Amino acid sequence: MDRVMNVARSPIVRQVAPDRLEVKEGGGCLALFGVPFLAAGIFVTLIAARIVPVQNAADVPAWAWPLILLMGLAFVTVGGALVFGRRWIIVDAGRGTVSKQWGLLVPMRGETLSLAGYDAVVVRLQSGDSDSADRYPVLLRATGGGADLPLQSTTQYGESREGAAAIAKLLRLPLVDAATTHESVLAADLADAPFPEQPPGADLRGDAPRPLRMQSQVRESSRTLEIILPGPGFQWRKLVGPAVSIGILTYLAPELLRFFRHTRTPEAVQIAFFGVFALFFVGLPLVGVFNAIRLAMRGRTLVTASPAGIDIEERGAWRTKATRAPAAEILGLDYGTADEAFTLTGWDAGQRARQAGYTTPLPLRRGAAPRWIAGLRRFARSKGITVKSRKGLFTFGAGLPDDEVRYLHALLVRALGDPDGRRW
Repeated sequence: MDRVMNVARSPIVRQVAPDRLEVKEGGGCLALFGVPFLAAGIFVTLIAARIVPVQNAADVPAWAWPLILLMGLAFVTVGGALVFGRRWIIVDAGRGTVSKQWGLLVPMRGETLSLAGYDAVVVRLQSGDSDSADRYPVLLRATGGGADLPLQSTTQYGESREGAAAIAKLLRLPLVDAATTHESVLAADLADAPFPEQPPGADLRGDAPRPLRMQSQVRESSRTLEIILPGPGFQWRKLVGPAVSIGILTYLAPELLRFFRHTRTPEAVQIAFFGVFALFFVGLPLVGVFNAIRLAMRGRTLVTASPAGIDIEERGAWRTKATRAPAAEILGLDYGTADEAFTLTGWDAGQRARQAGYTTPLPLRRGAAPRWIAGLRRFARSKGITVKSRKGLFTFGAGLPDDEVRYLHALLVRALGDPDGRRW
């Protein structure tokens, strides 16, 4: 109960009564983001209403003033919604209802739904794109294939998982974590339990054979597991850019010299021009190659696991990044293979095709797929191992062979066992 109360004190999910949780959205950063829109909308609206005078008002045609007014009102609406808009979702276990309310600072309208048609609390991944970040929505899963009920959505996995755990414990429903490749299911009383305290059937556990050839190095002792993952290595395609840039400079340099001589350009100007030209076409590409060579020589990832937790040390070309995940903060371990990544990509493509109105989605089974699609399998890369923590998701080992990913996952699961080494 103490962990649930900690979640209840968060700005997203808070406990307002022993049998009631409130999920609140709006305000905060969204309100700050909306202030410029609201201010600009008010200013434009006042101009359109002739309250704020402008010098060229006489030159503005009569038909333009209504358009200016509509534009100002549009900005006021968007800005006002961001600054003052709020949404409340109240989960009431005593009444068995979920109340959804909307309003400006205070509730103004809403609806109440019954909890009878839902059987689990689910955390999922909603992948973003170049303009938006990944989000982790929390939903109530409907029985019988009905529509799920969204409760909250954040860009932080830890916040969504903690909120989902509080809701699952309140409603005494299982918690389904589908934010990574494989789903994990926890009973309500263990929804916020750390990974070492979870039962073996909660997620992927078991043994995996050691591959004959491994890219990583493994060192085991009675209490500690060390995994050294190789760096990316040097990729020869890194030389293509500098070669093209130097070729262009070599081709253009004689023509530029003839041009400068013909126009009698001062020598100092010529030197400055060629210096800048060489910096962008030679210097910067060579710096990239040098960094790639240094990363190939120095880069590696050291993963240290024990019953106390997991430490990840990523050594780059110039700096080292260290990540610490104590056992009490680890909520799960997952992995993703290249085969699964290829299948999930096909499934996602099929889902997008169906949403776009196509009636023939892409086949998901490799045997049923066209040969040209199956041939793309060799370009798929494994996702490696994912550590689910209250502070977020940490991934390492991406690109390793599938059998090696499974083997390392099994070793990490065993290393996080109790001090006597028992894990299942």
